[in-house]
This record gives sequence, C-alpha cells and structure tokens, in this order.
Amino acid sequence: MVPEIERELVVVRPTPRKSLWGLCADLGIAPSAADIDEVRREQWANFPREDF
Repeated sequence: MVPEIERELVVVRPTPRKSLWGLCADLGIAPSAADIDEVRREQWANFPREDF
C-alpha cells in the first residue's frame, strides 16, 4: 500500500510560463514619454470646441 501512496505523491512540476515581458516581446519598442506627451497635446489642442 505504501508504494501506491508514494506514486500518488510524486511531485509533478508545471510547465514554465512565459513572463509578461516574453508575451509582449513581439510588439516592438514602446513610445517614449515625450512621444506620448506630444500626441496628448495634439489631441487636446482644440478642446473645448466652441462650435457645438
């Protein structure tokens, strides 16, 4: 009976998962903070509009 219990208690190691960096590796480089600020300024330049 002991060998049967020992077989059931064998540790099964899960397969390693990819990190978040690995999952996003194919997306390329991220925009810089300066790029984000520039686009934000462009988007909000005409807000609020007066033609409503």
